[in-house]
Amino acid sequence: MMSTKQNFNDMIEKLREQRDDINVKIHLANMEVRDEWQELEQKWGQLVDKTKHLNKEVEPTVESVHAAISLLGEEIKEGYCKVKRAL
Repeated sequence: MMSTKQNFNDMIEKLREQRDDINVKIHLANMEVRDEWQELEQKWGQLVDKTKHLNKEVEPTVESVHAAISLLGEEIKEGYCKVKRAL
């Protein structure tokens, strides 16, 4: 799950770099390109908002899943040790 979060963050960072580069050049562009840019800016805002929301929603779930998996792993580890000692 953390890799998913990292993938989102990596994607956002790469898009942010592209966005910043284009934003510098957009002032020289024609009207058609500016219209396209405005549409992309709206979508960018939606993406950033959704990613922030997703991170806030997912974090507690990731922590509880991690805790449950860790507990289960410890129980299995203890069980293996018990079986090994019995052999």
